[in-house]
Formats: sequence, C-alpha cells, structure tokens
Amino acid sequence: MAKINFYIRSKQEGQPATVYLRFSDIRGVDIWTPTPEKIFPEFWSNKTQSFKQRIFFNEIFSEKDKNTIEERFTKLKENVLKELLNLKGKPITKDWLKLVINKCYDKKTPGDETLNQFVKRFIEEISSGKRLYKGGKRYVFLTIKNYKGFEVQFLEYQGIYSEDRLKELTEKNEPPRPVKILNFEDITIDFYNKFLHFLNDKNYSSNTIGRHIKHLKVIMRQSKNEGLHNNMEFQNESFMSMAEKVDNIYLTETEMKKIFDLNLSDNKPLELIRDVFLCGCYTAQRFSDYSRIRKSNIRNIEGRNVIDMIQQKTGERVVIPIRNELDIILKKYDYNLPKTFEQKVNEKIKDIGEMAGITEIIHYEENRGGFRVPKNLMKCDLIKTHTARRSGCTNIYLAKIQPIDIMKISGHKTEREFLKYIKIGKDETAVLLADHPYFIGNTLSVAK
Repeated sequence: MAKINFYIRSKQEGQPATVYLRFSDIRGVDIWTPTPEKIFPEFWSNKTQSFKQRIFFNEIFSEKDKNTIEERFTKLKENVLKELLNLKGKPITKDWLKLVINKCYDKKTPGDETLNQFVKRFIEEISSGKRLYKGGKRYVFLTIKNYKGFEVQFLEYQGIYSEDRLKELTEKNEPPRPVKILNFEDITIDFYNKFLHFLNDKNYSSNTIGRHIKHLKVIMRQSKNEGLHNNMEFQNESFMSMAEKVDNIYLTETEMKKIFDLNLSDNKPLELIRDVFLCGCYTAQRFSDYSRIRKSNIRNIEGRNVIDMIQQKTGERVVIPIRNELDIILKKYDYNLPKTFEQKVNEKIKDIGEMAGITEIIHYEENRGGFRVPKNLMKCDLIKTHTARRSGCTNIYLAKIQPIDIMKISGHKTEREFLKYIKIGKDETAVLLADHPYFIGNTLSVAK
C-alpha cells in the first residue's frame, strides 16, 4: 500500500522552506523529492502531517493561503495515486515521481516554451499575483514596471520593436537592429558582453544596466527551476549585475518644515501629495507602507499613539512613534490616508519642493554609457518618494538615536543596509563629533 507524506527539513523560522514529498510502500520503496511548495517551518507539523493549530495569520501568510496549500496537497496526493495505477507494475523511480509532480503543477519540460514566451508569462504572472515573491508576497508596482522595462530592452536587442519605437527610429534616421531571436541556450558570457555594449550605447547608468542584468538572471533561474533549460552560464561570476553607490539626497528638518508649512489649501490634490510624502519622512517607511496608513494601524501604548504595521516588502512588523507633525497630518484625514499613486507623487513632489524654496544646486556625477558625467540640478528636482524614507532615517540618526533602535522603526535587518540610508556629509559628521567628550575637552594632564 502506497503512503504519501509531506515534510519540511528546515527548522529556520521566518524563512519559507521547501516541502518534500515522501513516497513509500510495503515493497520497500522510499523516495523523497522536492515539490514547488514552500512553507514557513513554524507553521507545519511533520508529525501530524498538517498545519499547526495556532498560526498568527498576517498579510504574508493568510488563512486563505493555508487552505489553498492544503487543497494542492490533496490534489497532488490524488494525482500520484492515479498515475501509480497507470504504471501497471512498472518500477517506481524518483524520475517518475518528479514527472508526476511537474505535471500536477503544470511545470514545463525543455523545448515547451521559448525564452521570450517565458519572459512574457513571467511578467503576466507577477502582475496578476499568480507568481509571488519570496515569503509569498506579491511583487510591488515598481518591480513589475522594471521587469516590463527589461522586456522592452531585451526584445530590442533581438531586433523586435514596438510600432511606436520603429516610428521613432525612422524619424531619427536610425536603422533598427537585425532580427536575431534568442533562446535559453543563447544566454552566454559572449551574449552578456554584447548586451552590456548595447545598454551602454543607450547611455544608461550602471545601476539601470545592473538592474536589467539582475532581472535576466532571475528569469533564467526561475525558468531553469521550471525545467525549461539546463543552461548554467548565467551563474558564472563574470555574469554579474553591477551596481554603484548613488548620491541620493535627504531633506533636513528645516526643509521638511518648509514643505509642512506650505499653504496648499487652494490645491487639494497637491496638498494630499505633500501630506502623504511627509508621512514617509516622519515614519522612515517605503511608499508602499507610508501611503497606506489607516486608523486600524493606530494603537496606544502607555498613553502614546503609535503606528503598528507590517511592511509589504519584507513582512517585518514595525511600531513607529507618532511625532506631533505626523499626528496633525493624520488627524486631517481621520487617520485614513486617501489613496494616491507613486508616479503622481514622484511627479508633483518636485514642484512642491520648488514652491518650498528647496532650490540649492546639487553637484554630482553619474556613470552614463560607461563614462563619468557631471550633473548640476536643483535639489527639488532630485526629490522622489524614496527620499522620504532616506530623510526619516537620516534625521532620526542626526537626533543621536542609536542605529539599532532606528532599525526597529525602519525595518532594516542589518546595520550595513541601514547605514546605506544615512545621507550625511562631512559637515554634519563634524557637528556630531564636536559634541563627543573626546572633542569637548581633554581631561588628561599635559605632560611636562
């Protein structure tokens, strides 16, 4: 008699672990093979072969997710038993079991789908929520937008253009690239170097190019996991997604107050964008979090109001004290911030910054097309939604609060990652150090 069980081998809590299917029978067959399923180890009991009774459901793992996984387990068991009957006495092997699992999860075999087809399907699935990110989270809008941007560039490299793009090339009297369709086996180091030249010729920054390479590697990895190819060249250390430090700005407390004090009562859409942006400055959160503050997130701890929320990107729970300016903004909307869009905030917050007089000229350099290019822009033109998070982290740090305490608010898991957000110059550092006992006065006696 066949016996089918599901096991998780990892004991690391907070990290989704692969679920293994174990097939055994009275003839001594005992086969273990991984399934596409991933579950948090603390939620599953290998002993009872079921989810544990006490699970703290949240945005990352809901009761609906639990029920859906249980249904898939039931379906998988039924399919394995059904395929077992079709064997009609033939030997049961690990390869057979893998094929049954792949068939149940509609996983492909090499040659079933081309690279371009997979890229399109991948983007459709992350857009619809069918394909989820690590920990069962949905991909955020900006990430989906970046993958769509990668697809455009990847297709253009192959000589595949949209009608608008072809029209644009004709108007510029630029010839389109010859058509050369790529498939999984064509993603080699030679392709990588040519793709870099293609992107550099478009005058892209190193970080933009690195992002496109990173997305390609994710697509190659996931398509390999789905059995579509066996190409491992994308994992070569030379096939790297480069990145460089960016001189992102932050807003000082004085500049934030200038924005706060702006009278925008005659322009309600602009007033809302200003208020939502400042909520990010005062909470040190990402736009995906600070833009969705609701009354249900507000609670009282020993007489002090705080915002209690789970971050969308990381699943990390954060508890943020509400400072006076933030409370004034939230009260205006009865603690339920109206919905707004990141693209609109990015567009209008620059105008708001200029209205507030944040017009200092910022001198910096960018790596464009493989060359260092000097840039001079008004500070207001560099403000974007993520400036709010950097401003929050930096100003709390300048208030001499310990990084470990700030990280509990910001949700950063390592001090190294957190310190990337601290955007202070040498002047601010000198002021901070000037108050240190070492610089205030030397208590050591002078040697005579």
